Amino acid sequence: MGQVLIGNVEEEKTLQTIAAAIQAERPYLRLSRVEVRGQTDLASQQGGMRVFWIYRGQGEVFLPTGYRTQEGDGRPLPEPYQPDPLDSAFADLLQTARNGLPKLRSEVQVPVQAILSRWKNDRFFTGDIGGELWKLEHLARPWAEEPETETALAGLFARYRSVGFSTKQESGWEPICEGDQLIADSQQSISVRGEFCCLSMEHIERPTSHVSAVRRLRYLADTAGGCNPDFDPFRRLPLTWYMTAPGDAEDGVNWVNSHVVNIPKETSPSHFHPSRPIRGGQLQTEMYLVLDPAGYRLNTYGRKASLIVFPDLRDLSRFEQHDLSPGTFVYIPPGTGHRGLDVFVNVLTLPGFKPHNEYYIDRDIRETTNGQTPYNETLLDAKNYQRIEDLLA
Repeated sequence: MGQVLIGNVEEEKTLQTIAAAIQAERPYLRLSRVEVRGQTDLASQQGGMRVFWIYRGQGEVFLPTGYRTQEGDGRPLPEPYQPDPLDSAFADLLQTARNGLPKLRSEVQVPVQAILSRWKNDRFFTGDIGGELWKLEHLARPWAEEPETETALAGLFARYRSVGFSTKQESGWEPICEGDQLIADSQQSISVRGEFCCLSMEHIERPTSHVSAVRRLRYLADTAGGCNPDFDPFRRLPLTWYMTAPGDAEDGVNWVNSHVVNIPKETSPSHFHPSRPIRGGQLQTEMYLVLDPAGYRLNTYGRKASLIVFPDLRDLSRFEQHDLSPGTFVYIPPGTGHRGLDVFVNVLTLPGFKPHNEYYIDRDIRETTNGQTPYNETLLDAKNYQRIEDLLA
């Protein structure tokens, strides 16, 4: 358990303090802030994969003919893009999954239907299904009554990173705004113009990017889950966890994830990510980069955003509640309990949202504090609940 760090992303002291904490635990990462005024190129500083998260302002990005992206499962991409031809082997897996859909358990049908919804007219497949496969991997197997369907669903893990792309047919400038993500690496810089500010992080030992250079929230599907499992969420995944097979351990290609999510207090669980990762690999550190809900016309109904922190899991009567506003930047180390309330936020995690690496603590809070410490009454029976005293033994 470490110290939660919090301040405004534009305060140099805040940024330096959090940057030092990140670099102390992961020496290959560099955190910085970038302000764009006019036209410039966003580039790697030390020959690595560098991610830029826009948190204020707007502008444009230049994307050339032949640029390929897995966007388009939210709002359709504009006319200069054409979906790539569908891989026949992947189409066979989709067809088998569709045929077996009625015999899947109801909870398995949800992510599978979301995957199939990206299959347009049986001809094209658009978007990134990493988030849906993450959910599928968390459900008990077998997923299907028929072995053929089970095999097809497992087969999606090996192919999904190479499908779902669309290719731009004509070079030009395209709008970008708050919440969008840009990536440069040793081989490619990104031309932008406008007035906007970004939080940036570079992996100096990763020379190339494993995802496309631009992810814009308007072109990404809402994927219910996590802190917003409701039927009508705002939860979009510019950079999600990638695995090659169900049950993958360690961290694979992942070194950072980005989830932009509106977190209402009703569906937000008190939880922590353990100091000993469940399946090995790196510890999971989480950060909040708070965005302005007005930018996406989200109605806050007069609610005030905040973050509850439990710095000592052995004494849940101790808690801190911090007000949050656009521009607030929070560093939450592993082994620290936390719960976001009524906040629109880009949740950044290192090395990402590791599968099975989260424990819910609302029941413990109620039982150990006689209900005197804030907890979520609706999430007392979370499936992956374990008593903290057992986890910390």
